[in-house]
Amino acid sequence: MARFTEIDTSSIYEIGSRFLEHCLQSDGSLIHKDMSVWSLDNLERLRKTFTESPDTGDRTFTDKFADQIRPAGKDISRLAAEVLAVYFLFPSNVGVVRKKDLVGQVLGWAEEELPSDCLIAKAFAQGIGSAGQGYNTRRPFEIAFLIEFSIAWKRLTEDERAATAIDPWKFMEMVDSIDGAEASQLRHMLLHILFPDSFERIASGKHKRQIVESFKPVLDGVIPDSIDQCLLAIRKRLKELLGSNDLDFYRMPLKEVWSESGESGDDAVATDYLRYKKQVVLYGPPGTGKTYRANKIAEQHIRSALLSKVGPREYFQMEKEGNIDLKISSRIHRLQMHPAYGYEDFVRGLHINSNGATEYRLGFLPDLVEKMAGDDPDIPHVLILDEMNRTDLSRTLGECFSLLENRDKEISLPGRDSSGNQFSLRIPSNLFIIGTMNLIDQSVEQIDFALRRRFLWEYCGFNSDDLLSASKERWEKEGGRIAWDRIEGDFIKLAKAATALNNKIHTSRYLGEQYEIGHAYLLDTVTFLKDEIESGRPQSFLWDRRGRAKKPVELTWKVSIKPLLHEYLSGLDDTIRKNEISELAGVFLSVSMESD
Repeated sequence: MARFTEIDTSSIYEIGSRFLEHCLQSDGSLIHKDMSVWSLDNLERLRKTFTESPDTGDRTFTDKFADQIRPAGKDISRLAAEVLAVYFLFPSNVGVVRKKDLVGQVLGWAEEELPSDCLIAKAFAQGIGSAGQGYNTRRPFEIAFLIEFSIAWKRLTEDERAATAIDPWKFMEMVDSIDGAEASQLRHMLLHILFPDSFERIASGKHKRQIVESFKPVLDGVIPDSIDQCLLAIRKRLKELLGSNDLDFYRMPLKEVWSESGESGDDAVATDYLRYKKQVVLYGPPGTGKTYRANKIAEQHIRSALLSKVGPREYFQMEKEGNIDLKISSRIHRLQMHPAYGYEDFVRGLHINSNGATEYRLGFLPDLVEKMAGDDPDIPHVLILDEMNRTDLSRTLGECFSLLENRDKEISLPGRDSSGNQFSLRIPSNLFIIGTMNLIDQSVEQIDFALRRRFLWEYCGFNSDDLLSASKERWEKEGGRIAWDRIEGDFIKLAKAATALNNKIHTSRYLGEQYEIGHAYLLDTVTFLKDEIESGRPQSFLWDRRGRAKKPVELTWKVSIKPLLHEYLSGLDDTIRKNEISELAGVFLSVSMESD
């Protein structure tokens, strides 16, 4: 059973049952008794007014939706409100106030209100999992997908609907027959909400594939056909091994095996890249968490290999005894690169011995390879080259340049040790390399092209979900006296302001994408807010009622972001620099109080 039980989500699953019974199997309503809302005729009219008449302007979703839906009449407004209600059931990263406001606003076009005591209002108070910011930006696509699915369902015969409604796998096939299902997060949400005993609370197909890849060893070679059936088989096997029904792939001890990120489906797949190529570079602006992520990727990669090697029973026993973390940390090696670091440090160089004579000595990499010699070759070691482009990379790597593509092939190095022995070097197949690179230090285009092709490259830019996740983690770590869910809305607006600032930086004639402000520069807002609350308990937190920044955001701008931008623009005329920074401040220090 994959039902989410950390909080009371029973109302969400009850709405799912009502949706299947009253809206899909008949033409009823989620809100009104004895009213036909989900009829085929209404659905086709909604498709015509919304899906077939897209508004691609720059206005907010609400403004565009109003112009599309209101002229179609009350019946379509009621249906549109309930479609939005289904859209909002799963995500926990949309606040309850926003969910109620938007559904209530659309009902208002039918001259009705969302009853405060209705089951939908209760269901909106919780969420099953994060859908990521991408779910909001793709809202028109997700809504169109729900409309198309509902129309296709209504066109089934009564017998086909009856058989499909009680069979989760037939239902999955029906959902997957709709164009765009493979790209829709709502596809995964619907399956879980309607059949929580068969489908995981996972809104990302990418995450599902990563989980199956990581947990395949527990299936002992018996692999079901579909990803979702694999997940169910994995859950049943893990239940046997761990003796628990309370398993969640986004919680310990399962999450650490497959993921270096959160619940959102928006994250990248550098872990997969590492498996493919053995060498990956995470590159982007400063402050976007590249080093932190490199460590998480390394941890997850080693965990997955350990699970495969020792088997699930021994792995989870080691996890329970606290031995896994030690095994992992001993296999992660971090090297901070800098301009003075070179070939002599990394491969081999001349040193003065105790007798005053010079001799060749091996550097960091050969020493690491030698230490790995006694380890299990099936368990990875991961070398993190932090800020790798701060050194002359081609020179530093030397002979490793070709060995990156010829693992386990040994080559001779120039020079001999004091005993006259020839040096040699090889890179074992279980040594994986993750590099990090700040675009601001040196452009990626300046890296040797022959070296570039030896790595896979993943861009790490500002990500609003990363900002929210890191802010929540710091808030709870620092012991904020107010519950996170009370301030989350203000931090969502901070993420919106940061996104607007970075969009402005991207289009600036003096800056550009490589000067993007990473989320690490915004995290001091957490500490500033905590201090404000402890000194006076403000009525609002980061923004006033007009959307103007309050002291914590102003301080973040003053001591973190503005000095950085001043440095970036230091080569410009003083007047131009001041005007540019003033424009950027205007974008960051005010935010619309309306959400899209």
